[in-house]
Amino acid sequence: MKSFVKIGIGILILSGISACQEDNNFSDVPKLFYRDFQIVETGQESGAMGIWKLGFTDGDGNIGVRNTADSNNFIVTGYSYVNGAIIPLPKLQGYRIPASENVSSKNGIEGEFRFELEINPYRSSGIDSMFLEGYVIDRAFNQSNSIQTPIFLD
Repeated sequence: MKSFVKIGIGILILSGISACQEDNNFSDVPKLFYRDFQIVETGQESGAMGIWKLGFTDGDGNIGVRNTADSNNFIVTGYSYVNGAIIPLPKLQGYRIPASENVSSKNGIEGEFRFELEINPYRSSGIDSMFLEGYVIDRAFNQSNSIQTPIFLD
């Protein structure tokens, strides 16, 4: 009788835990969320780094590159201010968000990634204020929303 009570309590606990799990059901189109942007002095010859942290969700779990044949999937454009006008900067290098390995994607995935940018080349070219804008393209070619950093390089 004691073992039946223990088994019954165990089943009730497992049922309660599984009932509390959130069913994400994210959209198949990736979505980006701003988390943080900081300028960090590295103490290295290369100088300061901008570190941009972004959160994401993806309903079908196909965000990220798997191999060298996959295209760059984080598209970033920089913009500077010149006499109050917003001017696009030359194309930034391509960035690659790696695929999430061994992650269940039945109801979608969510996570965070970090984008790093050397600041000194912009400072030395005379840019005194700028911001970045970026979006992700998943392997099904769904494009996420665009997201921006705050203005930096005062």
